[in-house]
Amino acid sequence: MNFPLAIVFGIIAMFGWGLADFLVATVVKKASVFRTFFWTEMVSTFFYAVTFLFFFKLPVIPGIILVTVGLCSFLHVLAYLALYKSLQVGKISVVAPISASWVVVTVLLCVVFLKEALTGLQALGVALVISAILLVSFRWRDLRQLRLKNPAAGVSYALVALVSFGVQFTLVDYLVAELSWFVPIFLIKSLALPILLASSGAVKGSISLPKIAALVVVLIGLLEFIAGLGYGLGVDLGYTAIVAPVTASSPLVTVILARIFFKEVVEVNQKVGILFFLLGLALLSA
Repeated sequence: MNFPLAIVFGIIAMFGWGLADFLVATVVKKASVFRTFFWTEMVSTFFYAVTFLFFFKLPVIPGIILVTVGLCSFLHVLAYLALYKSLQVGKISVVAPISASWVVVTVLLCVVFLKEALTGLQALGVALVISAILLVSFRWRDLRQLRLKNPAAGVSYALVALVSFGVQFTLVDYLVAELSWFVPIFLIKSLALPILLASSGAVKGSISLPKIAALVVVLIGLLEFIAGLGYGLGVDLGYTAIVAPVTASSPLVTVILARIFFKEVVEVNQKVGILFFLLGLALLSA
């Protein structure tokens, strides 16, 4: 185990997915959720395929592993479609932290079922990072708008993304242990495309490239590819229960970008969240 290096790759994934989510929130306002996701998947899968052809070979894969990969691909598609839809119809400061809370599900499942044992300092670091995710992403005025009987737009989709991502990333931990770090992610992405094509008729979704945001879609796909590599290497070198919270802190990147490009005010709770993240990162790296 190399926890410091694992955290570095987790941070790379955090920035990749954080910037991708920021760009997705702008694209889905102009193009459909289905088309945006299909083409970002197409682009990222292309990069994975090229990398695989040059640097990797396909190992012998047992049937149970293939079934697990298929389940991960289904959860991957479900999670991203739900996430993109939540970003389209909801407020990013409300839905982003909910969907990013998948890490709670993943950490619990990894500790309970995969027997990942954390030290006291590591557990405290994980708790601080998870707290940071919520503090950085929520705005108090948006939080006050949430009502159980009248949830804010996009919350139900964000909850679907939360559960789907949480289970998927737990299964990825198992697959990485069986197939190393790259092959599982490549297979999951590759199988996601046929699932999307098969479902396009059911949802009556067009798969034509959204030309109005074509370059941004390509950039999102590239960022997804880089983030996936970072996450795969991270969980290969360290515990998923440690790398996942760092990766899930991508809303922190969104807040910073909103501050830079849209001049949004960073509220007190967000500043506290950033501090918690840095403290948690220090504990996890110790």
